[in-house]
Amino acid sequence: MSIRNLKSFIKFLANNKLYTFITIAGFSISLMFVILLSIFIQKEYSVDQFHVNKDRLYRMVHDDYSGFAPPSGALLKNTFPEVESYTRMYGQEGVAQARGDKKYGIKFLMADSAFFNMFSYPLIKGEPSSVLVKRKSIVLTKSMALKMFDELPDLGTMISINGDHQYELTGIMKDLPRNTHLTRTDAIVDFNSLANLWNHPGVLTSYGNNSFGLYVMAKKGVNLPSKSPQMLTEFKKVNWMFKNNFAKNLSMEPITEVYFSKSYSSGVRQNNKVIIQILLGITVLILILAVVNYVNLTIAQASFRHKELAIKKLMGSKRWAFWKQYIQESTLLCLFSFVIGLILSLAAENIFNYLLSTELNLTSAFSSKEVLIALLGILLIGAISGLVPAIKVAGVNPIDIVKGIYRMQERTVYSKMLITFQYVLISGLLVSALFINKQSRYIQNRDLGFDKENIIVMRSRIPSKKLESFKQLIKNIPGVKQISYSRGNPINGGNNNSFVYKEKQMSFQHFMVDSTYFDMMGMEVKLTGAAYSPKVAWVNETALKVLGLPEDAKEVEISGRKSVIYGIVKDFHFRDLKTAIGPAFFTNLPSGAYPWDIQIKVNSSGLGATVDRIKAAYNEFNNGIPAEINFMDDSIAQWYEQDRKLGKTINYFTALTIIISVMGLFAMSLFYIQQKIKEIGIRKVNGAKISEVLLLLNKDFLRWALFGFVLACPIAYYGINKWLETFAYKTTLSWWIFAISGVAAFMIALLSVTYQSWKAASRNPVEALRYE
Repeated sequence: MSIRNLKSFIKFLANNKLYTFITIAGFSISLMFVILLSIFIQKEYSVDQFHVNKDRLYRMVHDDYSGFAPPSGALLKNTFPEVESYTRMYGQEGVAQARGDKKYGIKFLMADSAFFNMFSYPLIKGEPSSVLVKRKSIVLTKSMALKMFDELPDLGTMISINGDHQYELTGIMKDLPRNTHLTRTDAIVDFNSLANLWNHPGVLTSYGNNSFGLYVMAKKGVNLPSKSPQMLTEFKKVNWMFKNNFAKNLSMEPITEVYFSKSYSSGVRQNNKVIIQILLGITVLILILAVVNYVNLTIAQASFRHKELAIKKLMGSKRWAFWKQYIQESTLLCLFSFVIGLILSLAAENIFNYLLSTELNLTSAFSSKEVLIALLGILLIGAISGLVPAIKVAGVNPIDIVKGIYRMQERTVYSKMLITFQYVLISGLLVSALFINKQSRYIQNRDLGFDKENIIVMRSRIPSKKLESFKQLIKNIPGVKQISYSRGNPINGGNNNSFVYKEKQMSFQHFMVDSTYFDMMGMEVKLTGAAYSPKVAWVNETALKVLGLPEDAKEVEISGRKSVIYGIVKDFHFRDLKTAIGPAFFTNLPSGAYPWDIQIKVNSSGLGATVDRIKAAYNEFNNGIPAEINFMDDSIAQWYEQDRKLGKTINYFTALTIIISVMGLFAMSLFYIQQKIKEIGIRKVNGAKISEVLLLLNKDFLRWALFGFVLACPIAYYGINKWLETFAYKTTLSWWIFAISGVAAFMIALLSVTYQSWKAASRNPVEALRYE
């Protein structure tokens, strides 16, 4: 760009501050969202792409679960020569101790010796082929090693797990990267030590427990997934789940698809691919809106540069020169907006990290490749954004400008389509945002069938012989109402029992509870009148229906065990509201039996002091093991964290879309009104009032807003219905939300055009007609 053209452009921008602000602000904010969302989407799709063997790695899956019995891996490797290696995985928590008396809470993943050969998780110390070969071997992550030893310890150092299990340190690995489907872990432990850790000698050879993840690596050049039917046949011979059709199918998921899978297994984290696709669509839409609005603003403002345009044309400037000038100006403005957008992205990074539960880390996200792609993208956007107005402006007759009879023309169909599209977008997003918020409030306020307020939930690590003493100590803490031990609660859903009852397949959740559990949890129990004994059972209302028992039933047989029904528990939710309430039964937690969970009900007043005393008591009974305390209502809120964050994302995007669309509508209203300046002048000369002129100018925008709203309603209705299908319990599709969205769209239409309309209506008609 020549110095003269650059000075002219800067002068134009300085003289048209409103135009400059709207253009740069709209582009910058849009590019901020595009930058942040693009990096996030890139990170999500890069999960597990770094594994060298990614094309040969699969996770075994049946139905919507990825859990298999421990002997399954060896069965596949010994039966199918196409399988090169396998590893079982299971995530656990425990207490680690090395030097001195200090103990550390530790999350570890149990895996087989092939783990580091199959997956590309780098080791700092140790060899991939040997670190997990020894029985009772452990590989610490770098951060856990530094936490425990303040330095990287020597291999061979002994580490105790849960007090009486000694493990030899055979390797140190780098911390797991963010772009892997495995959950954060502090260590990898050899899988074969599971029998000792659980004190269950037969667990490794039995097909009874199908809770373990199973990964296989195919030999090079073979199609392992094609062997799934034969593998299913083998499992039906040995595994009760497949024999009895509890598991009906078998498939293999490529390792790069596990993160977006709907099949759960222990030790993995997952995301919803639909949400990522929605965000990708949002990114593209924001970019399109930004470019379209810039083009419209440029065209609308072109009339203010008519004199400059006419002079250049009369001086002999060629059409290509105008194209070049507009493209250069547009590219310069895009580059400037990109710099501001990048600064805004850095400022908003933490908000996005929280909102999307990620770590974008923009400062390290831009490699030379990404920078080059970004610059090429900006140049392309600048060229496209400048070309359209350049073509339109270059075709103007300079004589018409000199005579003062020039008026920018625009095809009506284009204008109507663009404005209607923006109103469809605004109305649809408003409806979606309001319905998502309504469903979120419904979930938060729905009666779950138990008390969730002021109840502390802790994993029990109290030695069995100290359980009663710990309970008495907790009861004596001021602010504590009740304490209960259990195996299972509404947060973790208890233990699943699958069995055949009268030739029907059944799946029940089993909870083992003490005598204070029902009262403390506020669960309604209807007693049957049966005599109490240690072998009684309680069933929920759904269990009676599933078993086909009458409400006054006195006996039940579940999983081959006959029990006297002591009470009927009113249905309560032990999963999130996306899942219907299932059958459940309760039995007594035997005296002295080790509980999984501790529930403590506390007063809301003086809560901080009460929690501190509970932590101190817990630490005292565990020789300094740190207490991990969660409140039940907080844990329940985590069930819907993904949906809540999706709602917030939609809210922010709705606000951004409204802002960008208002800018675009402002441009279109300016352009539209410029075409009617002389008509307005004639009407005012003939006695038209300002209010009549305002109605003339606004009615078209209101009509387009109405048309856009009508188009948006069925689209939004369909989309919300599809989203609500993921919930077993959902709010109603209220008509008033559509009404509010429609009114809001009309208000946005008025706000977008009223100022320009009033300015045109108030103008002296002589100015518009002086050349007539």
